[in-house]
Amino acid sequence: MKINSIMKQYIDSMDIDSMKNLAIDFTRVESIIFPKFFEWDGCVLLSQQRDKALPTHFLPSQFVPDRTAFEADYNHIHLNDFFDECSNFNALLSVGIKMLEVWAAVLHKQYIGRRKFMLILSCDDEEVVLRFYVVRENEAPWLDTSKLDSYLDGLVIIEI
Repeated sequence: MKINSIMKQYIDSMDIDSMKNLAIDFTRVESIIFPKFFEWDGCVLLSQQRDKALPTHFLPSQFVPDRTAFEADYNHIHLNDFFDECSNFNALLSVGIKMLEVWAAVLHKQYIGRRKFMLILSCDDEEVVLRFYVVRENEAPWLDTSKLDSYLDGLVIIEI
């Protein structure tokens, strides 16, 4: 796990006691806490409600030039959308880091030896976002891990 300096500041300032009373509606968050992943046209995707809207195959565009960019976009979720009653940023960040670890474990188990993944948690003072993509040798990474401290958001990175 790698973190940038902004994330280190967020983690160092966390108040553990403020996270004890986070109520979780598991029926609302089941799909992201217990993720299911599937393959679609050379991509690995997080199963979501919008799966039925997927086109029949990947088609590059000026905004989504390759499968890596497509996955990074499709496989991103805003935790704030699932925990909208939660105004406790520390609790949301803590849940996000644990969820990133769960996603990494599930992807590792499901694709061991067949794929490499980059999992990313990003946050500012309000939003916590999780995403992942397959690491491909023939495509540029969506995020440059050699320059983590150049990003404005706090970042947690897991490479598997």
